[in-house]
Amino acid sequence: MDPSRELALVAHEHGHQSGGAVASHAGQYQSTTTPISIATISSGFEKGDFLVREEKGQRVYFDFFEEAFNYIAYKGYIRMPREDEAEWMDTMNNVHASVKGGMKYNTGKLLMVLFRPIDTEKL
Repeated sequence: MDPSRELALVAHEHGHQSGGAVASHAGQYQSTTTPISIATISSGFEKGDFLVREEKGQRVYFDFFEEAFNYIAYKGYIRMPREDEAEWMDTMNNVHASVKGGMKYNTGKLLMVLFRPIDTEKL
């Protein structure tokens, strides 16, 4: 497997969950504070059954989940660890629930949260 596609724990600058380390499935730990880009896959939209949201607000609709997942995986995104993904989903659900009268436009269900390190040399 390509090392850039290995599942890794995300280091949080505030010390949440992963304790400031990145772990590959091989169990090797390295200290890091690398910024990340987040993408999501949601379902339940009229334009397509699945929606991918990625950096810079780009939205792409797909008829099949496999197409959505392949699209975002090809761009180098990998799935967040379950604990981090659950925290992200809880935050989004709380934000959506805080809208008086409910959400009017973003009524899809968040299925998956993915991330990839940002290459700061290109910035």
